[in-house]
Amino acid sequence: MKPYLTNIAITLRLMSRDRMAMFFGYVFPLIFFFLFAQMMEAGQGGGVAKQVVTMVLIFGVLGNGFFGAGMRAVSDREQNILRRFKVAPTTAAPLLVSWLVTGWINYIPSALFLISIGHFAYQMPWPERPFTLFFFMSVAVLAFRSLGLIIASVVNGMQESQILIQLFYLPMLFLSGATFPVSAMPQWLQILAQFIPSAHLFAGLQGILLRQEGLETQWKSLLALFLTLIVGMFISVKLFRWEKEEKVKASAKLWVVAALAPFLLLGVYQAYSKEGLTKAKVLQRELRRSRTLLVRDVRLFIGDGRVVERGALLVRDGKIAQIFEGDAPDAKKLNADPIEGSGKTLLPGLIDADVHLAGSSKSVEWSHAAYLFCGVTAIRSSGDLAVLKEKVANGERLASEIFIIDNLPTSGLTALEAVNAPKAELLESSLVQQVAPKGLLDKLRPLLAKAPAKELSLPPPSANSVAGSGSGHKFVIHGPGIHRELVLLVQAGLTPNEALQAATGRAAAALGAANRIGFLKPGMEANLLLVDGNPLIDITATERISMVVFRGERIVRADLFEHEEPQ
Repeated sequence: MKPYLTNIAITLRLMSRDRMAMFFGYVFPLIFFFLFAQMMEAGQGGGVAKQVVTMVLIFGVLGNGFFGAGMRAVSDREQNILRRFKVAPTTAAPLLVSWLVTGWINYIPSALFLISIGHFAYQMPWPERPFTLFFFMSVAVLAFRSLGLIIASVVNGMQESQILIQLFYLPMLFLSGATFPVSAMPQWLQILAQFIPSAHLFAGLQGILLRQEGLETQWKSLLALFLTLIVGMFISVKLFRWEKEEKVKASAKLWVVAALAPFLLLGVYQAYSKEGLTKAKVLQRELRRSRTLLVRDVRLFIGDGRVVERGALLVRDGKIAQIFEGDAPDAKKLNADPIEGSGKTLLPGLIDADVHLAGSSKSVEWSHAAYLFCGVTAIRSSGDLAVLKEKVANGERLASEIFIIDNLPTSGLTALEAVNAPKAELLESSLVQQVAPKGLLDKLRPLLAKAPAKELSLPPPSANSVAGSGSGHKFVIHGPGIHRELVLLVQAGLTPNEALQAATGRAAAALGAANRIGFLKPGMEANLLLVDGNPLIDITATERISMVVFRGERIVRADLFEHEEPQ
């Protein structure tokens, strides 16, 4: 043990005198931190600041491993510094272990410093799992330093080491996700990234910081990093050279591949299971949901009948942060993306409390996507939808939240009552045209044209009605049905205000979720529908959708339909 402690103490003293090591360990990451923070507008939300911190931590781990360990070891050998250790005398193992430990000691304070800057300068919350983060970073630093030491062991000079290090450093940097989101890469490149150690490091750090994941979630990546550390140290000791005159064969460089074997196996598994690709998409969605939005100069329908004729609403980290009446604050001072709402009305995301999702997997996914496209952020449906519900909950799928219930009670107008006088004109709605599969429309048109128009005698809806379109029944298209339901509720005697409450606040209460959705109130989930015009005067204005926000994420509606339309 004494040789190890002695070598660690000596290496620490040498490192403390090395201005270059201190610059690249502390000043260099700090420069990149503020550069990325400025480019990505880290003040937008805690998630963005966490992303910036993660990116710079990756830069630090890779630089610490390949340059701090690998190139530094080659430099010491070229300058005959290692020869001085050899006459101590000592063996390779204590010296290599000292390089691992001192690199770790140099990195951890730098990482803590960056996290502190993120917290105090950009309001990034402190990590909720500090031990998990510390342990994961520690194993990663040691594993990547062992890779750097292998490279130092198999090259015959400084020039050769620079070439080999760059061949590993640059692909690991660009395919990790630290510079470009993995989910935005071509499919083949996303699969290739699953074989890259730094991609698993980046996903692990993001998962811990953004989703508060524990070690039990990161065990595959941790195991691969730990095996890389063990294999890397074994090979480094085996191939270690004290003198620059000692040469190794070119084939010795293949030992680097052996050290990467755990990640090659993990990549094969990830390419098959698609777990890594799914996680990259989920993490990118978490990042989008953490941004700050300010909808200003807009009419606000609160969800309980109250209306703010002119105000603004602030969204931060997926929640409604604040509501302003009158003049809106300066978006720049709030570090928010401004969204102009002049002449528009902002509503809570609509809730359809009576839908029936059924059919093939492709058909159900298409129908489900149609709801969010139409501004419906929550639905209640009977059926076996547990898997789909879970995918929405964990961010794997972008679609309306699902509430599942058996023996579904109904109130207000039922699906059959909604089509009390079926005519082909019902299919000409703009929203219906946009979301309904063409094949379905072609089948329904002749049926509706021939259907007998029979008036039904219905009891008038009450002010406590809950909106449910009955979508999924014949003639009722998934998605736009709730807008037709609102029109029918108004025609049946409700005021537009009461009808809108039936599809927002009262519907949320019926689902037992009024504590988080259905209202525009601080602390509620940021599920929003921005429409052109005033639905409190003209209820059909709900169909003129300007923007949909789901859990703080501004939806690109055209991207919701990822699959080919079902026939």
